[in-house]
Amino acid sequence: MNRRTNIINNIILLAATLIGILAVTLVGNNAYGGDIWFYVLYCLVGAIVWAVVNTLVHEWGHIRSGKKNGFRFISMRLAFLLFTKENGKLRLDFTGFADELGSTEMVPENTENLGERFIKMTRGGLTGNIVLLVISVIPLFLTSFLPFWLYAIWAIMLPVSLYFVFGNGLPMTSDGIKNDAAVVMGIKRGEDSEKVMLSLLCVHAFLTEGKRPRDIEEKYYTEVPQLAEDDLNYLLLLDARYVYYLDKEDYEKAKDVSARMESLLGDMPKSYRPYVRANLLYNACTFAFDESEADNLVEDNERYLNNVNDVTVLRVKSAYVLYVLKDYAQARKFLLHAEEKLDTVPVEGLRIFEEELIKKMLADLPEEEKAEEQAADVTAENAEQPTDK
Repeated sequence: MNRRTNIINNIILLAATLIGILAVTLVGNNAYGGDIWFYVLYCLVGAIVWAVVNTLVHEWGHIRSGKKNGFRFISMRLAFLLFTKENGKLRLDFTGFADELGSTEMVPENTENLGERFIKMTRGGLTGNIVLLVISVIPLFLTSFLPFWLYAIWAIMLPVSLYFVFGNGLPMTSDGIKNDAAVVMGIKRGEDSEKVMLSLLCVHAFLTEGKRPRDIEEKYYTEVPQLAEDDLNYLLLLDARYVYYLDKEDYEKAKDVSARMESLLGDMPKSYRPYVRANLLYNACTFAFDESEADNLVEDNERYLNNVNDVTVLRVKSAYVLYVLKDYAQARKFLLHAEEKLDTVPVEGLRIFEEELIKKMLADLPEEEKAEEQAADVTAENAEQPTDK
């Protein structure tokens, strides 16, 4: 999609939203008159409510359509709330505000007709917004029956819903990130960015089936078009390559990919930076052997490392404590905790990958720490044995 089309569609989006605001205001003024400040207050409250509702409905549409088309739910973000599925149960975490009001992560369970299925899942988000847009027109014809405050709160749903429908239905990009319509258009046109995206989706499908990253054909990581550095799919491709080379123990290539990602830190979306810095920290603690760099990365990324408690972060913190601080007792605690959380990794291939890295660090513990671990295991087993009375 060219820059001219993006500008035109953004103008259409702005115009549609302003027309919605104008329509709501004119109808309300003719029917009620009243204090403008109360009207503004009610509209602000309504706008916030309907923005949240539209986001929730949009993301739920992706989830519902994704499940119908062979995708597995991983997570959904709504503002600072993150919903994930662990061991069949829905989990809610409070996180920092990301670059988008809402987002959904799903992985394909197979590669059959992947592009077509992804289009259907992507379009599923718009359906709910269209339904809300239709509902938002109703109060314009019910001014004789609705009190002023209810009209203002309900009617402001119109411009909000128009913004969501046009914002997702017209192809646009913002800070290098494509909206739903732009992604669908890219798949249909066979654009380079979407070719890379589909290749990465194939990687996720193989990982979901239980293949380790290193067991997936290298062509999915390398035989893809070259993308611009500000394309989000380029960043995701680099991350997939990093995991692939790390799993293959090709540390030179892993370092090269990490160095490339480090050079992009200033331009990538803010929500990705802590994760990239965590990978750089793992490198510095293990095969890069740079304790000074590791200390700096811990200081720069302290908030993320302390607030996130998934297996990857626990593995990274374990590497720092084990190889840099050489606090073996604490390292063992981190590693055992990471082992306990392996079942929460939603993709089987990545679970196996993380388990292997954790086992390597457990093997690097001094003999006395291993003995303590074995003694603790024996004690736990004895405690579970039934006793005779």
